[in-house]
Amino acid sequence: MQNIKNVTTLNDNSVQLEIDLTNANYSVNGHVVESITMYADTDCIGDLAVNWKYEESDNAGYEESTVLIMRNNNSDDNVTETMQQFYWEHCFDETLVQILVDAGFSKAAAADVGGSEWGMQDEGRASYDANAIAEEMFACYNLQYEDA
Repeated sequence: MQNIKNVTTLNDNSVQLEIDLTNANYSVNGHVVESITMYADTDCIGDLAVNWKYEESDNAGYEESTVLIMRNNNSDDNVTETMQQFYWEHCFDETLVQILVDAGFSKAAAADVGGSEWGMQDEGRASYDANAIAEEMFACYNLQYEDA
């Protein structure tokens, strides 16, 4: 649990996870993975984000979706390809599990992390469902999620 406290901060009834990866040399589709973050409070266990370096020029050639409000996953631009690498190809999943275990989370909690729905992806951010990670963050600070 002590390792988890090294990558989290407590603020009232919320816990913020931040793992700095700027010097770790991780990349996906040529984009540097900069950090892993997650916000959770006793009313809401947020999603875990893998944050990657995004440049506006990476969106060059993006074609808006005419059917859906979310990002068009058929577009042939660099950002969409990177999102697909995270989301469809699961290219960072094993690395993410190892980073979380190295940060002090249990293997079971880290293995429980899974990609969120496509609509949760964003430029510079891959979203993962990580309820068990949030629960372990809470346990470090003797907090408990209050499911409504």
